[in-house]
Amino acid sequence: MTASDILRRLAELGLPERDYALHSSAALVLRGILEEAGDLDIVARGAAWERALAMLDHGAVLDGGRQDLRVSVGDDVEIYDGWMGDDADTVISRAEPVGGVPCASLADVVAMKERLGRPKDLAHLERIAAYLARQRDPGIGA
Repeated sequence: MTASDILRRLAELGLPERDYALHSSAALVLRGILEEAGDLDIVARGAAWERALAMLDHGAVLDGGRQDLRVSVGDDVEIYDGWMGDDADTVISRAEPVGGVPCASLADVVAMKERLGRPKDLAHLERIAAYLARQRDPGIGA
């Protein structure tokens, strides 16, 4: 999913902005760190979680993720009531607006990718490091 795909899908979901945060690779796409993400991982609370649960009546599926409840909407959206042991309030309170979209903090995304340590996560961590270097010195990579 490109940035425009992500924004379109978020608009379709209609989640209240104060009650969710986009996480993982999709948050990196909106920051311009990655070009594409495979899906949307969203942490939700309150009205956004209630909206996710309401989607169960329209074909979404509820299951237990590794540590949190997960609502899967189609094959491209997973909405969680927490994130890897952190409750939704904690993750959302640290969210940063990126182009008007509440995204998990970059520190939270880095911590998750370091913890998982999959090959794609390690590649993403390299991209994040390069992004941060460019933020400190815009002449890098120019």
